[in-house]
Amino acid sequence: MSIRQTTHYAKRSMALLNQLRFFQRSTSVSFTRSIYLHRGPRVEGLKKDPQEVFINHNGIEYELNQNNIQHIKSYLGDKFQIPDEIALQIITHKSFGNGIKPYNEKLATMGSKLLSLFAAKHAINKPTEKDAKLVINGKNLSILGSPKAKELHGRKSTGYFAKLNGLNKTMFWKSRNPTLNFESSGELKVSSQMLYSLIGAVNIYHGKAKAEEFINDNLIKGLEEITDELVHRG
Repeated sequence: MSIRQTTHYAKRSMALLNQLRFFQRSTSVSFTRSIYLHRGPRVEGLKKDPQEVFINHNGIEYELNQNNIQHIKSYLGDKFQIPDEIALQIITHKSFGNGIKPYNEKLATMGSKLLSLFAAKHAINKPTEKDAKLVINGKNLSILGSPKAKELHGRKSTGYFAKLNGLNKTMFWKSRNPTLNFESSGELKVSSQMLYSLIGAVNIYHGKAKAEEFINDNLIKGLEEITDELVHRG
């Protein structure tokens, strides 16, 4: 092949290559895919909308706004006020949203212990019964083993207290069957933990003395009335 033929062949090949590149660019096709995200009861074959995880069974969306936390802030008042984001954490259980959002478990642990100690001191300072077997320095320690003393800071009394005072009006948690009653659905347990965490938060932001003042001013009388009813019913 002569030099002229080789040059001609190279130019022709380059022209064909450029035409091919132009054809590829002009005929390129893009594809888009639409994904349907299903809300409501699970349906086989449909992808569930992940945002639905952050809506409680009453249809309330998890977010920091006054509608969600106002019942907590109102109950605390100015005297025992806490940051808004902590108020939201108080009403959030670890079962909600796969535990992604800040939940109240650690605050509840602290509040439970503080309420238990306060309830014990409150019980032994009651007038000593004549048949009390263990009295030390005028303190009726025998009462600590009674059903009333045990339930005063227990799950049922605190759970029902939260319900009767509207403190569980808005909570973010997940129930296997929210149509069941207050106890069977798990709402009692979650309400109790919420109240414990409320005490724990007051303790964190105001100190132990102020937290005990909160219990004394806002909780103990109502807890005693509920406990009396629970013990009476057996």
